Amino acid sequence: MNGNFVDTLRYRFKKKKAVLEQNFFFIATDYGDVRVFDTKEKKPVLLSVPDGPNVIEHHQNLISKLSRDYRVICFEYIGVGQSYPNSKYDYSCAKASRLIINVMDSLCIERAALCFSCSNGFYAIKAAEQFPERIHHLFLSQTPSLHAMEEWTASNIPKLLKYPVVGQIVNSLSEEKLIKTWYRYALPKETDRSPFIDTAINNLNKGGCFCLSGLVQGLENEKISKLHVLEVPSTLIWGAKDYTHRKTDYKSILEHLPNCEIIEFENCGHFPELEATDRYVELLKEALKT
Repeated sequence: MNGNFVDTLRYRFKKKKAVLEQNFFFIATDYGDVRVFDTKEKKPVLLSVPDGPNVIEHHQNLISKLSRDYRVICFEYIGVGQSYPNSKYDYSCAKASRLIINVMDSLCIERAALCFSCSNGFYAIKAAEQFPERIHHLFLSQTPSLHAMEEWTASNIPKLLKYPVVGQIVNSLSEEKLIKTWYRYALPKETDRSPFIDTAINNLNKGGCFCLSGLVQGLENEKISKLHVLEVPSTLIWGAKDYTHRKTDYKSILEHLPNCEIIEFENCGHFPELEATDRYVELLKEALKT
């Protein structure tokens, strides 16, 4: 049974309150309208996505630093922020990877590097597997193997969220609590979590979504998938102080990306691209030179 119709109905008539300022816009895709920020320069292209409940606003400092050398296109995946799901979207790797290509085609982007994190990393790997000629480099954060992610889900996601329909309903009634709890465990103890929390909840108050249950259920159906990419260069950045991933074998990503370079950020939690932005940017620039 698929419970995603609950979110589809919930957001069908919900109005987005976010002001679309300069460089912000929506792209119509096969799976719903996607909210995008595009620096629009004539430079090599990076596609970046926030790891929900993070949204584009969380990435503004990262975008600013990357935009010195790249055209940065940051978009909110379906089910996150202002990107609402339609009835066709099921959070599968196949459809999520097709979404990446939808966005690239809409913006006439022939080839790009993908800067994705956590579960979104699987979507990036699937895109590279299906469309290797379109992907220049995979630059991932906090993405282990699908098997390791299954174990992570079993330990970290409330059981009710895993059940179709029930999960979507519980999710809809507890979004703020889920957000606050997530940041409490995903970031190091010494980190000021308030900017992360305030930005995420402000987005919710402006009509944003955080369809965690749909994502969890979609990835549950992917546990027997065999992702494998050799042709596209890849890098994994891993935050060692992510309490939620304290038992995760991050080297398990080599199951999907045998040639992946793995770099550990010892003092970061779940969002190394936001917690140690300068180091992340320098490493990305080095990786993309090859």
